Amino acid sequence: MRSELLADLVTSVEVSVEINLLLNQISQENRPFAVWKLPEHNTIHLIAASSSEAQQHQKIDLEALPAGFVAAPFNTTHGIYFIPANEHWAWQLTPHFQKGIRTKGLAPLLPSKETLVAPLSVLHLENYLTSTKVTGDNSVGFQQAVRAAIAAIQKHAFQKVVLSRQKIAPLPSQFSPVATFLKLCRLYPTAFVSFFAIPKAGVWMGASPEVLVSVEQNRIFRTMALAGTQVKGSLENLQHATWTQKEIAEQAMVSRYIINCFKKIRLREFEENGPRTVAAGNLIHLRTDFEVDMLAVNFPQLGTVMLELLHPTSAVCGLPKEPAAEFITRYETYDRALYSGYIGGVNIDNDSHLFVNLRCMQLQTNHLIMYAGAGITEDSEPAKEWQETEIKCQTMFDVINPQR
Repeated sequence: MRSELLADLVTSVEVSVEINLLLNQISQENRPFAVWKLPEHNTIHLIAASSSEAQQHQKIDLEALPAGFVAAPFNTTHGIYFIPANEHWAWQLTPHFQKGIRTKGLAPLLPSKETLVAPLSVLHLENYLTSTKVTGDNSVGFQQAVRAAIAAIQKHAFQKVVLSRQKIAPLPSQFSPVATFLKLCRLYPTAFVSFFAIPKAGVWMGASPEVLVSVEQNRIFRTMALAGTQVKGSLENLQHATWTQKEIAEQAMVSRYIINCFKKIRLREFEENGPRTVAAGNLIHLRTDFEVDMLAVNFPQLGTVMLELLHPTSAVCGLPKEPAAEFITRYETYDRALYSGYIGGVNIDNDSHLFVNLRCMQLQTNHLIMYAGAGITEDSEPAKEWQETEIKCQTMFDVINPQR
């Protein structure tokens, strides 16, 4: 791995051209890669492994891992993927996400633009693609599962469970993965936007609003409770949003879950801010933020410890976790794979930011698979929960729609 940072800046070019050229070369060599942008940041990162296989771990130690990108499934017993940053590029973007300056790199400069001119396509990613069966796109079956969940809650089996589904969409004829990624960056500046490819795990893209674990170089730990979903519509002042008792109770459950995780490790010194209404594209949610000064509490391993305690959170699984997970296994008709797992860069510039893999889609040869879930409580209505998943899937569909 090259350890020297480039001392000089590269002339401004269209970011899409530069990323396309790099990924074209990387995909020809069948190497795992990840491209991402953090919420409210203007830097795009691209990393690639030097070999054709991603590392797999049973557990993640944030403090011990080198720089790289983590992709964990909902069920981590299947193993957690890690892409080491053997090569690393970064771009500072202009406000319009069209041009940028490469600020650093652990890799050589670009290949000649004359030798690689074709934009990256799904066909270039063929060796990464996994054959995923779509069995969760059924309104009748989903609503039957919601009714079964409500009945189980009434019998005190659990307080909440999150049921999810798939939705298939045709791949547009001119679909460009890189252009779609940059479009997500533009449409969802407050989300974690990612595009990554791992042999055996597939090709994924999305814009997640939910932080799972964040550890900054000044040793500040952050996480959040995010629940409740509405269409933003024409609402301009988020303070005027109104929430139902069901949505308020659902968000409170997620907050209590995080606080209970703190209690398990006897951590009492944390800041809690919220709940407040936040926007994520065309949707709004209730969010509570939690922050811990790791130096003040003398807990340098807090990120790793909380990661293991939190995942899967009650926002994607349920409460209590074990019976909710058992219900999901019994009633969901497909394998969630990386949906509702966690993804993100670790030890990039001494920061680690992991997000729940929501608002995502999986690329296939000629179609896309979108994923969405809904939190089921005693007050749920099956038809409304199905509609909530439709709205969430529409977030991704709007991005691939050439009209937008």
